[in-house]
Amino acid sequence: MAERRAAVGTNADATGPPDSSDTMASEAGPTITALHTAEQIEAAADLLWTVWGARTDAERSELITVGLLRTLCHSGNYVVGAYQHGRLVGCTVGMFGAQAGRPDHLHSYITGVYQPERNRGTGFALKRHQRRWALDRGLDTISWTYDPLVCRNGYFNLCKLGATVTDYRPDFYGRLDDGVNTNERTDRLLVEWDLRSEWVEQAMVGEPGAARRHARVVPGAELIVVPEDIELLRRTDRRRAQSERFAVRDRFLALFDDNYRVVGMTRNHEYVLLPAGLTPSYEP
Repeated sequence: MAERRAAVGTNADATGPPDSSDTMASEAGPTITALHTAEQIEAAADLLWTVWGARTDAERSELITVGLLRTLCHSGNYVVGAYQHGRLVGCTVGMFGAQAGRPDHLHSYITGVYQPERNRGTGFALKRHQRRWALDRGLDTISWTYDPLVCRNGYFNLCKLGATVTDYRPDFYGRLDDGVNTNERTDRLLVEWDLRSEWVEQAMVGEPGAARRHARVVPGAELIVVPEDIELLRRTDRRRAQSERFAVRDRFLALFDDNYRVVGMTRNHEYVLLPAGLTPSYEP
C-alpha cells in the first residue's frame, strides 16, 4: 500500500452498500465508491482505527477523526471506500495539493485495507480508482509518502504502480501516537505518480496488478537492502529494527547527497539507485 500511513488489519464488520454514482466495480474485484453518508464516513473511520490498532480516544484522534473525514468529503476531496459483497474492506483519503499557490495534484493521505484483502487486489483497485478520479479533475500527478523500511509498500509503489521517489525525509511526521507508528521514527520516502506516463497507462489495463516494473542492476548502480518484514522485526527484536532504521537512513541520505536517485526495486525487493546521468533499465 501507499500513503502517509498505509496499513492492513483484521476484522471486517463495517457494512453499507455503496450508493454513489462515482463507482467502479469489476467481476472479481471490489466495488470502489466515493463515501458520502454519515454512516459511510463513520464506518471508514472505524475501519482505519481497527487497521491501525488505535484503541484509545487519543490514538484515534491522532490517526483521523470522523469530523475531518466529513470535512474532506464535504469540501470535494477524495474519500473513497472499497466494498466486497456489500462489506467495507478498505478505504483511502486524499486532498488537493498545491504548488505555486493553486491545486495541481492530489496528495494521497491515508489508506487502510483489512488483512484478508491484502493479496486480493483491493489496494490496486483503490489506486486505479484514485487515478481515474484525479484525471477526471484535470490532475496529472498523485503524491504520497511511505516508510522505506516496509518493503512490500515500496514494491507496490515502485514496481506495481510505477511511482517515482522524489526525496527522503527523516522523521517527517515527528511523533505519532496512532498505534502503528507509536514510539517509531517516521522516516518517509516521498513519491510522485505520473498518471499519464506510458508505463502507468499500460499497468492500469488488463489483469489488476499483473504488470511489474523491476529495475535492473546496471553498472554504476547502488543497492539498499531493507528487512523482509520490518513489522515482525519490531515485535521480535526492537533494537535491531531501530538499528536497521538508522542504517537505511544513512545510506539513502549519503547516496542522495552524491546525486543518486531511486529508479525502482529488484524482484528481491532491493532499492536500486543510479547517479544522475545514467539511464535506468527495466526487465521486460
